[in-house]
Amino acid sequence: MQIQRLQPLMVATLTALAIPLAIAPPSLARPGWDGPPIMAREAEKAFRDLSKAEYEGTRAKGIGGADTTLLSLGDRLLATARQQQQSNNYFAARETAKAAARVYEAARNLAEARTGQAFLSRSYYDAPFVVSRELSRTEAEMAYYRGTNSTIRDLYNRGRQLAQPATLSATTPPQTNGNIAYLATNRAAVQLLKAARHLMRAELGF
Repeated sequence: MQIQRLQPLMVATLTALAIPLAIAPPSLARPGWDGPPIMAREAEKAFRDLSKAEYEGTRAKGIGGADTTLLSLGDRLLATARQQQQSNNYFAARETAKAAARVYEAARNLAEARTGQAFLSRSYYDAPFVVSRELSRTEAEMAYYRGTNSTIRDLYNRGRQLAQPATLSATTPPQTNGNIAYLATNRAAVQLLKAARHLMRAELGF
């Protein structure tokens, strides 16, 4: 008898708890939670990559003298990524957001090269030694891509122009942290080449 008397109270309690969830504004929910689990995971990944791109954009714009052309391109790519996210095209949104983040990083690196001031992480020291590999890899993917996106070609060309690979020989020692401009410029080249590959993947879908 007691269980029967408690049933109406339990129903009322559960209903009261469900009402706020039903009327919660969409902005409080993470994207993709209402869909299949695999889509929810893809939506969450896109959300994180968009957030990272936004962070890199803010960081780059906070440095005086950042490359305005690259900042504008980063903004356009980020806007495209948001549109792709809204269309539930999560893979393209992720790759386009990654491209935007790398373009913003390149803009920041070029400002660092001009000022000679940077917080040198491992990626700066590695850049002169990996930029040749990044060039070759991007060229190979462009040969397979065969698309007509001019932004991809522009990113590749700018990266190639900036690249200053380290030379290793018995008579010529590699340039190291004695030249911040050299390290930061090569890091910018690496970021632009990777951005080009992210855009190719966004178009190809894999």
